[in-house]
Parts: sequence; C-alpha cells; structure tokens
Amino acid sequence: MNLRFLPVVAVLLAGCASGPTDFVRDYHRALDERPGMPVSTQSAGERAAAGFASLYGNLSAENVKANVRNVYAPDAWFNDTVATEVGIEAIEGYLLRTAENAELVQAKVTDVAVSGRDVYVRWTMEVRVKSLAGGRPILTEGMSQLRFDEQGRIVLHQDFWNPSNGIYQHLPLLGAAIRYVNGLIAKPQL
Repeated sequence: MNLRFLPVVAVLLAGCASGPTDFVRDYHRALDERPGMPVSTQSAGERAAAGFASLYGNLSAENVKANVRNVYAPDAWFNDTVATEVGIEAIEGYLLRTAENAELVQAKVTDVAVSGRDVYVRWTMEVRVKSLAGGRPILTEGMSQLRFDEQGRIVLHQDFWNPSNGIYQHLPLLGAAIRYVNGLIAKPQL
C-alpha cells in the first residue's frame, strides 16, 4: 500500500467523524442573509457571470490572487459541496490551496440562466492532479447558483455537482469503495 495518501484519507475520515453539518439550514440562512440584486435580463445575467467564468476558466494561483477580490464581495458565502467558506479571505485561501494542489483546474461555462436574483451557470470542469486518476484529466459537470451585489461581485455561490463521481472515486482506498457502491446503485437488484 502506498502510504503517501494516508494523510488525505485521514483528513477525509476525520471530517466524516465530526458529524454531519446542517447544509440545508446553512444554505437557507445564506440565501436569507444575501438576497443579492435583481437581475433584469438574460444578457445582464451573462455579464454578471463573466467574472465567475474568468476566474474558474483558469483557476491558477496567479489568477486567484489577481481576480478573486474583484469577483467575490467581502462577506460572500461560498459552498462547492466540498467546503463552505464565508468571507473573501477564507474564499481566497481555499481557492489558492485548490489551485496550488492541482496541475490544472478549468471550468468551461456551457449555459447561463436567470431567475429573479439568481444566475445559474452550468459548467464542465476539468481537473488534473498528479495523485488522482494517474494524473489523467478528471471531468465533471455541475451548476452554480450565484447572487451579486450592487458592484457585480458574487455574494452567494452554491455549487451543485456530484463530488463522488468527479473527485472522490479517484482517491486511493476511498475511491474503490465509492466505485463499488456506485456499481451497486447502478445495477437494480430484483
């Protein structure tokens, strides 16, 4: 067994052992506390999503340092299904760690939809990390719900995607268990 992955597995298991977070409560609290500004048209929504696209189109450390404070408001709420971060310092730190630990993180926006104060961005993300999937690209599909302040900065960012199919299945030990469970779920038992 390759022991260099043991710290990653230990962190994941420790996170699971601390008990579930109340995602629904936290998400609804964030929605209430960050109503955002109304988005009047589809083109306004697309313009608002442009900052998101420029940041995640090439999530490098340099790009994060140069742009994150223009894209996110100081008190923004962020959840990518892996982590919840509140405030620009926490979001910037998380995105820097993500960028620094990956060889490549790129999201391509494939669609934008507007509903009231919310802009929904559908994307395809490519991630490449040496220690995952043998360094091969990992592709995943997802959608982000975004709300913006008066300056066009994101005040709420909630991702909807399946990390078990996108990332977790590629982790040593845990990945094998996830692939096994996914295989059981995919095959209906009669």
